Amino acid sequence: MNPTLARLQRLLVMVPWLLDHPGVHVEEVAERFDVAPGDVLDDLDVLGYCGLPGYGGGDLIEVSISGDRVAVRMAEFFARPLALSVREGLALLMAARATRDSGILAEGHGPLESAIDKLTDHLGGPAGLPVVLDIDAGGSDLLRRLMPAVADQRVVRITYRSASKEETTVREVEPWALRSTGGAWYLQGYCRMAEDARAFRLDRIRDLVVSDERAPDPPDEPPRPPVYEPTDADPVVVIDVGPESAWITDHVVLSDREQLADGRLRLTFRAATLEWAASLLVRLGANATVVTPDALRDVVRARVEDVLVNYGQG
Repeated sequence: MNPTLARLQRLLVMVPWLLDHPGVHVEEVAERFDVAPGDVLDDLDVLGYCGLPGYGGGDLIEVSISGDRVAVRMAEFFARPLALSVREGLALLMAARATRDSGILAEGHGPLESAIDKLTDHLGGPAGLPVVLDIDAGGSDLLRRLMPAVADQRVVRITYRSASKEETTVREVEPWALRSTGGAWYLQGYCRMAEDARAFRLDRIRDLVVSDERAPDPPDEPPRPPVYEPTDADPVVVIDVGPESAWITDHVVLSDREQLADGRLRLTFRAATLEWAASLLVRLGANATVVTPDALRDVVRARVEDVLVNYGQG
C-alpha cells in the first residue's frame, strides 16, 4: 500500500484511540498498531500539523510527548458522534442490508445486524422497513467465488464478453482486487493474454474457474479505478444529438461540446473502439447523427442491419 495512504488510515484510527488512552507509552501504541516506535513518533510529528480550517493555535491538534508517554488534545472533533443526513443514513442502511443479504460474509454477523437495527431506529422506521435491492445484477455469485480467490492470490480463468469489441475470450488473470464503481463490480488484475493490467466487469464474465496456481504478489500501488481513460490512439468521434439525448454526456469523456443553432448538441469525444461507439449510437436511434468518422457510419449501419435480421425485418 502507498505509505502516505497507510499513514492516513492509521492516524484516523489512532487519534480516537489516543484520546481514550491519555499518557499511553509509545511502545504500547506501536504494539497496538503493529508499527515500529519510530513510525509512531513520525506519525505524531505529522499529527501536530493537522486540525480544523484556520490552522491557528487553537485549531491544530496538540500532541504532547513526555519521556515515552503520549497525550493528544484539541482533537475532540474526532471523538464526536458522526451526524448523518437522512440521505446518508438511508444509503448506509441499504449498503448494510445488501452486504448482509449478499451472502459474502461469514456466518454469524451479529454486529452488522445490530448496526442495521440501530440505524433503522435512528431513521425513525420500523424494524422491517422494506429495502429492495437487486444484488444479483452485479454478479454477486461470482463475487462470492472471487473473494477467496483474490485473498489467496489464486490465478483464475474467465470466459469474458467484451462490450466494446463484441467478442468472447478465455483469459487467465492474476487477481489483484475487487472494486465496486458506477453500480458494477470489477475484477482487477494482470491479464496474461493482454500482458497488461485489466479490469473485468463481473456481469460480463460468462464462466469462472479458480485454479490452484498461486499468482505473484500484486503491485504495491493500488490499481486505479476501472474507468475508461482516453488515449491519443483512440478514434475521435463527433456526433450531433437532440436535447432529449443529452444523457449521453454522462457516458463519454467529452473533449468538446457545442450548442448548434437548431438546438442540437455537437459532441466530440474519444472512444475505445468504433464498435463501442456504434453500440451507443444504436441506443440513440434517430436522435443522433454521425459527423465523423465515416468508418463509424459503416459500423453503425452494419449493427442496425444485424438487429433487423435478428428481428426478422432484414
